[in-house]
Amino acid sequence: PQLGYDYLCNFGITTLVDNRVEKNGSVSSDIQQALALGGITDGVTNLEMTAAYATIANQGTYIKPKFYTKILDHDGNVLIDNTTPESHTVIKDTTAWLLTSAMEDVMTSGTGTSAYFGSSMAQAGKSGTTTSSRDALFAGYTPYYTCAVWGGYDDNAMQKGSDTNYPKRIWKAVMKRIHENLAYKDFTKPSGIVAVAVC
Repeated sequence: PQLGYDYLCNFGITTLVDNRVEKNGSVSSDIQQALALGGITDGVTNLEMTAAYATIANQGTYIKPKFYTKILDHDGNVLIDNTTPESHTVIKDTTAWLLTSAMEDVMTSGTGTSAYFGSSMAQAGKSGTTTSSRDALFAGYTPYYTCAVWGGYDDNAMQKGSDTNYPKRIWKAVMKRIHENLAYKDFTKPSGIVAVAVC
């Protein structure tokens, strides 16, 4: 569990709980086996989830999200320059490619088929739900863009009905539209990947 926790920290997830004593005296920690299934005490923000998936799409390099690049005064002088990205390697490019390859199958023959917007662009993604469908999520990417769509209630109430596909449909609608006039791209396979035929 510690290794998984450390990886999540490197992927930019800041909501993790190391060891916290709650008001009732109980101790909360995300360093446990449930972490492998997304069991995180305080959840994850959409921004951080998107940045984590973008790390995989970016061959294993995390780039800290930012909302602006420069702030200029009325004369055009730069007051704050935020153009240099903060980045670091989280996983090897070969590992990122293998994850991408697995998540491509999610789109074409797995739980993400309702998010797939066709063969006009390479796509990879992963769906997710929590107990009693309190949360529904789809996160995915193409060689151009990464997007994560979360659905649920801020108070963690159960969602009525059993439809957890709506984040996939939203993802599909948004990503299909922003890719309309973009040339087809595939994910770049790094050197070091060896294909083996299995009989």
